[in-house]
Amino acid sequence: MLIRLIQFNRSAARWLACALWLALVDSGCGETTTFEKGVAAYQAQDFPAAAKYFGDELKRVASAEAWRNLGNAEWQGGHPGPAVLAWERARWINPSDAEAAASLRYARQSAQLAELPLSWWENYSIWLSVNTWTWLATASFWLTVALVFVLPAILGRRRTAWNQFLAAVAFGVFLLAIAGAAGIQTRTAIGVILSPATPLRQTPTQHAQILTQLAAGELVRCRNIRGSYYFLHTSTGDWGWVEKGQLQFIARPE
Repeated sequence: MLIRLIQFNRSAARWLACALWLALVDSGCGETTTFEKGVAAYQAQDFPAAAKYFGDELKRVASAEAWRNLGNAEWQGGHPGPAVLAWERARWINPSDAEAAASLRYARQSAQLAELPLSWWENYSIWLSVNTWTWLATASFWLTVALVFVLPAILGRRRTAWNQFLAAVAFGVFLLAIAGAAGIQTRTAIGVILSPATPLRQTPTQHAQILTQLAAGELVRCRNIRGSYYFLHTSTGDWGWVEKGQLQFIARPE
């Protein structure tokens, strides 16, 4: 009798565990993520709703795919500035995102936006992501230290030719990674103009002379900050002040 009772309790526990697992699976499968809602809204051509859903998804987890889709929704909704910003952020996370790169080329051709001049190390830094450059610099540095100092001390012998060759290669990779990291750092000062006909002022005041007007989606480089104004260098070579709310930086999502 006792053995049958134990067997019954075990069977009941297994049945209850399976029922709970199936309930969890069914509830998870029935839930639609914000990303999926954004895709559905985009396909239905409800672009403001799609932009909202992709924005909610980015609050949960930042991904190149979500930024790219947000850019598509913003562009279709008639907001070129936020669209260019989103595509640039997609490429910041994933430099090999071909769709975001193609969208940026199309947007710049359509709006006749000039390219912002970049230094050679900034162009070089675009090849890989921020995390990859950091990993390469760290790994190559410690590999160089191990080959030059640690390994000979452990083996108790002088440095061999192959050891010196590997150390030189590791140090060369370290220098290249440092150049890439430097390009990443200087590119954090690059932002995107959000609003059309944004005034570029001669001084950081509301009543200052307007030197020119910047187009939505134009890339600019911040050189200084004073109060609620950024001192910018534009893609056309102009210098001036723009209010903070008129641009956002690519590397600093807000």
